[in-house]
Amino acid sequence: MLKIIVSRLSALVAVMLAVSMLVFAMGSQIPGDMTSVIVGQEGATKEQFEQVRRDLGLDRPLPVQYLRWLGQALQGDLGKSPITGRHVNADLASQIGVSVEIAVLCLLLSTLIGLPAGVVAAVHANRRLDVVIRSLLLFIFSVPTFVIGILVLLLGSQVAPELFQVAYTHWSQDPVLHLRSMAMPLLTITFPMAAMTMQMTRSAMIEVLSDPFITTARAGGVSESRIQYMHALRNALPPIVTFIGFQFGVMLGGLIVVEQIFSLPGLGRGMLEAILTRDYPMVTAATLVFAGAFVCINAVIDLLYPILDPRQRPR
Repeated sequence: MLKIIVSRLSALVAVMLAVSMLVFAMGSQIPGDMTSVIVGQEGATKEQFEQVRRDLGLDRPLPVQYLRWLGQALQGDLGKSPITGRHVNADLASQIGVSVEIAVLCLLLSTLIGLPAGVVAAVHANRRLDVVIRSLLLFIFSVPTFVIGILVLLLGSQVAPELFQVAYTHWSQDPVLHLRSMAMPLLTITFPMAAMTMQMTRSAMIEVLSDPFITTARAGGVSESRIQYMHALRNALPPIVTFIGFQFGVMLGGLIVVEQIFSLPGLGRGMLEAILTRDYPMVTAATLVFAGAFVCINAVIDLLYPILDPRQRPR
């Protein structure tokens, strides 16, 4: 187990370094830089551009810029945004909480919906109930997220105006208003996620239900509900957990549309604004957060595998 943990930590460091170098390299190829945003395009002299570039360290070679940033990042300092004047750490701290809260709540709700639906669909495979469940959830999944968000926003403002919140409210300010401001975004992304979870659960369950040990359990008089949820579902969990973990990473970085529609100050929306203003310190930090989330989730899933499947435990 210790060897696996060390291996995953090494992979985490390697991926983070590779992503940070890639972001720096790609940022240097984009026409224009932060200087044009700070100084402006009209009325600025060449001397002003050069002075700002020297102050920001942009006149140095790219490897030198990267190594300087890396040294500060290893000390916990991700820099200061020359666009907003705020420390990147502070902005990330306020944005990550919003995005993680939405992603975790969506993951819990979609699992509570998709997992039982997938089990029922697998047990009644290719029968009427299976067709109804799959058709309903897959229809929801086929609708683009931005369309669902706009429809939820329009219908919610008419049907349930008490849930319609123009601005995001932090839970520390008013827990009730906070829950209201999170209700519509959760409705937008929970059901498409539940549809994918259902489909993955159904596929894994159908494969397990055809195994010989299920037939043996039935012949031994084990109840059908125990077979479905204690035997079949337990053996089908590894691919389902992998899928859910992967979707959590995708969701964390794919909340830009939802956060933009519902004016949520999350990480996706913050990164979009940073890209539009060429705020490279913020873009780099946000990208590293997304990459780190993927790698950490994959590492946790790998560590959970021996618990979910005893056959993978080291001997």
